[in-house]
Amino acid sequence: MTNVRLERKTNIPFGLAFETLGTILSGIADQTPLWKGFALHVDLGDAGLPSVGYVAIPIALEIGPIVPGIDQYTVTIRAARNSQTFPVFEGAMGADMVGRSASMLWLAGSYAVPLGSLGSILNASLARGVAQRALHNFLSDVADACIANTVKRETENVRRRSLR
Repeated sequence: MTNVRLERKTNIPFGLAFETLGTILSGIADQTPLWKGFALHVDLGDAGLPSVGYVAIPIALEIGPIVPGIDQYTVTIRAARNSQTFPVFEGAMGADMVGRSASMLWLAGSYAVPLGSLGSILNASLARGVAQRALHNFLSDVADACIANTVKRETENVRRRSLR
């Protein structure tokens, strides 16, 4: 098992960030039209190959219930197809307050690589950092979606108020 703790600061107030995070994660988990086929991705350069493209693996995201008083979602991320051949991440995703108008989105947990000892050797040598980089990209994609969703929502609110 490899432990991971990744963070991304946003200029979204905490309450709105946590609410939006839940909306985005639910969309990915439910494969809503906007999120159908959502994939973890890494640049080929991260895998030690020529950096001429990327690899994307569609995921199945499972979200556990929110624990009252704890601002996090329990998540499990696995490949949507052939999941036994890819690492499985189990952990949580949440938001922390950073001042009055900012928040820190985070992803923490651990992943296990398939193929037992052979998988651990491959992960430590040939694929060093690829799974963690894919999780970093996942956090970035979700954070960017939270920011875009918040900007859209606030723009619509301003538009509605100005039309009164």
